[in-house]
Amino acid sequence: MGFQKYDPGTKIATVCMIAQLHSRASVCNTLGFSISCQSMDRWMQLYHATQRIFIKELLRCKPGLFLDKLQERLYDETNTLLSLTTLHRNLVENMEITLKKANTLNIKKSLVTKHDFIERMASVPAEYLVFTGEFFHLCSSFISSIADDLLQTFSRSPKGTQANRTIIDSNSTCFTLLPAIGFNGILAVTVTDDNVKGSNFGHFLKYSLLLQMNRYPDNNSVLVLDNAKVHIGEQVHWLCENAGVKIVFLPTYTPELNPIEFCFSQVKLDLCCSQALVRCADPKWVIERTMYQVVSARLCQKLFNNAGYLCPDTLDDLNLHEFHFSE
Repeated sequence: MGFQKYDPGTKIATVCMIAQLHSRASVCNTLGFSISCQSMDRWMQLYHATQRIFIKELLRCKPGLFLDKLQERLYDETNTLLSLTTLHRNLVENMEITLKKANTLNIKKSLVTKHDFIERMASVPAEYLVFTGEFFHLCSSFISSIADDLLQTFSRSPKGTQANRTIIDSNSTCFTLLPAIGFNGILAVTVTDDNVKGSNFGHFLKYSLLLQMNRYPDNNSVLVLDNAKVHIGEQVHWLCENAGVKIVFLPTYTPELNPIEFCFSQVKLDLCCSQALVRCADPKWVIERTMYQVVSARLCQKLFNNAGYLCPDTLDDLNLHEFHFSE
């Protein structure tokens, strides 16, 4: 059979009918042309390639689109109406695009500042670094542990019935975890039911953390902090200067450079799984005990390496596959 030229309208109509699951014979009878299987296959390949490009670009710009909105935009662009089931199947099976919990990025995050920090820290041994921070996310969750943060997101129940969970104490006492970690593990931990302010943080430095640190340059001699207000007061600088400890501030909105953030995630996951705080007599002790049990020297070393700091070459097997982190 020789080459036959078809007008664009015929090609579009053919593609639309095939996408709507019409048979080849039905397409040919409806349009009045004897269209070969090779032509139909070629047009469908071009259609799918164009459709993939459109969908990928659309989801790159608006990754949070619901399926019905994506269906509508696809129809406006290609004049093809796909069912939500078919659209979902194409996304997953053909384009390998899946739905997942979105990672929140702050628009004020500066990659220039981040890479400048990485360059400055490239020659600083990981053994020198100490990270500290406050886990305010545990407030109002610790006393009952039946608040949102420490509950499992999913539960099981018989088919056709709703899975429920009960809040024991909706006005629970607030607790804040304030630890510090070095390359070889935890240096200091405190748990308080007060909001951490400049005076509280200064007390933690003076009577807990700085006693475990050394004068710069030495192991545990560089205190790495984020830009929270409680970290930038004059008292913090005065205490560290008197102790011979150097202060380094992380770039804003870069939790990936702060290993202690992942430690918080491990502690939260352990408390969520064990539900150890349910009706416990001493929640402060439970929180502190969990911190020491979960945050091992091995975990700290892997987190320091994963964050890109200068770790010793003697360490082996530095992947994080054995650990699981809560969201």
